[in-house]
Amino acid sequence: MAEKACHAFASTTQVGLIQALGAMVRFLALLSLLFLLVGCASTPSSSSATTYAPPPGSIVLRVEVLDVQFTDLYPGCGEVQDCVPFHFWWRYRARVKEVISGAWTQPEVTFTNLQHAGYIDRVTKDCYVVLVPAGDEIRSKVGVPLVADRLLSRFFVGDRALIKALRDGA
Repeated sequence: MAEKACHAFASTTQVGLIQALGAMVRFLALLSLLFLLVGCASTPSSSSATTYAPPPGSIVLRVEVLDVQFTDLYPGCGEVQDCVPFHFWWRYRARVKEVISGAWTQPEVTFTNLQHAGYIDRVTKDCYVVLVPAGDEIRSKVGVPLVADRLLSRFFVGDRALIKALRDGA
């Protein structure tokens, strides 16, 4: 009889422990999900989003990209044999929709941008570029006279404040 009582007590304790651990696991999972959502929802402060100042002498244009070409050229590796490049120079040809600042009179512009991968069409259909003169090496290797210091698009929520600041003359 004592054996049955101990067995019944042990079974009850084990079931209670399993139920308590199950509730704790669910609580921790919900807490982790909450932290994940809070982390994903954070955005940069608006004060840092509008602090970009175009370089002196730069040209700011609103453009529609007509053609983009991958160049397979990348900076930063030098003579390193096992270098894995992260950014490449991409060659752009774009129709100028509007001159925001600087002097530009041509209907099209060609420039290069250092980026990881190609943008989707929704980004480059209506975008803003801050252009500076290309250095001699870039000019000879990529074959364009200008480099994009920034490429901004309303597609990216984080770029919208910068675009507004550029349009307002900041």
